[in-house]
Amino acid sequence: MNRAILHGLREVPEDIDLIVGIPRSGLLAAMLFSLYLNKPVTDLQGLLGGRMLSTGKRPLRGNGTDPIGSARRILVVDDCISQGSEMDKARSKIEQAGLADRVLFLSVYSFPENPHKADIVLEVVPRPMIFQWSCMHSPGVTSFCVDIDGILCADPTEGQDDDGQRYRDFLHNAKPLFLPVHEIGWLVTCRLEKYRKETEDWLERHGVRYQKLVMMDYPTLEAREKDRRHAAFKAETYLQSGKQLFVESNSGLGNHIAEISGKPVLSFTTNALSHPNASQRIDILQQKSRYHIRRIRRAPGKLIKITSSVISGILPSTKQ
Repeated sequence: MNRAILHGLREVPEDIDLIVGIPRSGLLAAMLFSLYLNKPVTDLQGLLGGRMLSTGKRPLRGNGTDPIGSARRILVVDDCISQGSEMDKARSKIEQAGLADRVLFLSVYSFPENPHKADIVLEVVPRPMIFQWSCMHSPGVTSFCVDIDGILCADPTEGQDDDGQRYRDFLHNAKPLFLPVHEIGWLVTCRLEKYRKETEDWLERHGVRYQKLVMMDYPTLEAREKDRRHAAFKAETYLQSGKQLFVESNSGLGNHIAEISGKPVLSFTTNALSHPNASQRIDILQQKSRYHIRRIRRAPGKLIKITSSVISGILPSTKQ
């Protein structure tokens, strides 16, 4: 969004004297416009009620004692027009307040079906689309696979990750981070199956709803680390789930999940999307096909060996 706004500053008329954000995400975009253009800023209710946000010590361009009353043009900003209902509500309130002749409406993004709901749209983007600042709180999380540690709660420290009582204490008291308000699709974690009860208790206590919880089935942390199937486990579960996106806390692991699954992975801590392009996905499918073909070709020989071994164990020896 920051890049879109920087590139789109040329679309903003020079006589804009006041920036107004439509709560809540529109405030993020409005603040960026305000900082880049060095103009006063407020939210929609502030505009209607004559209340400005504090501007700090920096002197603002054209800032008088009455920024709202003296503003020649007012730019009302939202982050995205989806159905356009919030923009319509804002337009109606501004018309009722008698400010419509001084207001321009801007949306950083719009979906193709509603490109004319605002006077200025910086980018038209296709669906599906998720935004960094709201993806964990959108209804779309039902189509996600989501990691737990580093996403829903803080990661355990090295001292807490002892596969013993300190780890159980961590599971009980883990600090919440990004708790969605909508039901998540599948929770996919490298936590061990033996800690399911502690994990489910924490999720219930913090109101996290989900369709399924998938954990790694190893007896100990040592056994899990020795096998090193973290990425393969998550990628295989991702494919099995049929979900559209995997949200992973570890960027390196996220890249491996994307490579193995051939599907997009959002590394949440770096805000980077790993998505193999078409040629990479074809290579992955070809590699998988070759792997399965090799297994099929080897199956008759293995079956003969197994059958011979079984028969040898059943029949009495002919040796004297």
